Amino acid sequence: MIKKIRIVGEIAVVTATPQFHPLRQLDQVSAELDKLNFEGSVLFDLLAVNGLADNRFVSIKFVNKELVRSTFALESNVAQSITDEQNCFANYDPAFLLGSVLSTSEIDELKH
Repeated sequence: MIKKIRIVGEIAVVTATPQFHPLRQLDQVSAELDKLNFEGSVLFDLLAVNGLADNRFVSIKFVNKELVRSTFALESNVAQSITDEQNCFANYDPAFLLGSVLSTSEIDELKH
């Protein structure tokens, strides 16, 4: 099962799943980040809900226990190590792939 929130260095990576769209549940994400005593950049991987589109990754800052909506941005320059790790997690979770918006050709692309 894919972990929804994990800390990678100074970034919190939040992974959407077919059942969990984090941008629609920002209060829940904020509460979980607060429990982790996290402050900084939050990177959302929306692969499950946006596929391999240009808007797969978005970011927002988490400061003073809240997500600062004015800092919301599309991210096109995500560290390759993070992208590779996220792809690896997806590939090892058949339920994730089946429930996602990914087409068969996108799943094949993801596996290579």
